[in-house]
Amino acid sequence: MRYTLLLLSLFTLLLYSCKNEEKHAVVTTQFDYLIGDWERTNSKGGSATSEHWRAATSEDLRGHGYTIEDEDTVFNERMRIYKKQEQWILSISGPNENPTLFKITQHTNSAFTAVNPDNEFPKVITYSYFDDVLTATISAEDTEIPFIFWRMED
Repeated sequence: MRYTLLLLSLFTLLLYSCKNEEKHAVVTTQFDYLIGDWERTNSKGGSATSEHWRAATSEDLRGHGYTIEDEDTVFNERMRIYKKQEQWILSISGPNENPTLFKITQHTNSAFTAVNPDNEFPKVITYSYFDDVLTATISAEDTEIPFIFWRMED
């Protein structure tokens, strides 16, 4: 009897130790440096600009950018980076707007350049990441506007 009880106890212990725990999959992308919450550090006085990026899949990132001034949202856009037929695309749209598409022509593990020569402004969008600082620059011809972001604390 004692031997049976010992075997039953060991079997029960074995079942509990082999229990499959649910694991949350971490999605990784070629643009992981974007993921998170960012606050613009070079905003004009009285306004606060932020971006939030998350990975939907390994080939689809979603971003939301907005500017708040005097407790009102004065700028709002949705961004998306996705792969379509082996080409990375940056899609940007404001409220009630069709997306403007930019082809990502260069990318590394810490930067990318997206281009749409037919768009009035911007024609080029670059993002680069270094030392927990994210810099986005929009440009066309002689005009260039930098957006410098720091990662927000959790």
